[in-house]
Amino acid sequence: MSQGFTLIELLIVIGVLGILASGLLAAVDPFEQLKKARDANNRNASVETLNALTRYYATHGVLPWQSTVVTCITGGVGAVFDPLRVSESGYPHAVVKIANTTSTDYTAAVNGCITDSVLADGELKSAFFSGLSTTLYLGSGSNTTAIVCYAPEGKALRNDTVAVQWSINAAGNSVAVGCTTAQKDAGECLQCFE
Repeated sequence: MSQGFTLIELLIVIGVLGILASGLLAAVDPFEQLKKARDANNRNASVETLNALTRYYATHGVLPWQSTVVTCITGGVGAVFDPLRVSESGYPHAVVKIANTTSTDYTAAVNGCITDSVLADGELKSAFFSGLSTTLYLGSGSNTTAIVCYAPEGKALRNDTVAVQWSINAAGNSVAVGCTTAQKDAGECLQCFE
């Protein structure tokens, strides 16, 4: 009497396992899981940036673009932040982009101001910009408020009905509360933290 499985039995078992594995893969959607992981990192970067700005404000009594930090107020750099220097604008909020140095959204003026203020105070780590995997939108609606936004990649956060969604204008320089279904479908909605 022989022990073990015949070739046919092994092929049937392997076939069944293959079908189960492909069904599981389709149900889990690994690309959506990767997007969710990136969203979690980007959300963390947004919240950390907002917390750093809040701590900077608590220490200095002003936000970086309202301060006397030279790289935030002089020359062309100062002009980049002019839209954020408002006493009270309501909505939409003007925004500037914070990005990794390899990104097309990178602006030396913005990153320089943040580096010479918030990073210099130790509120963010020096490797913060190199770790960004997306563009953050830094906005302000008054002298005492800051918002930090990012564009979620995953379907779950793009279609979130609980969180307040913000829309960004075509020029990418202002945000407002509210997002249409068409904007959600196009990935033009942001999650913002105030």
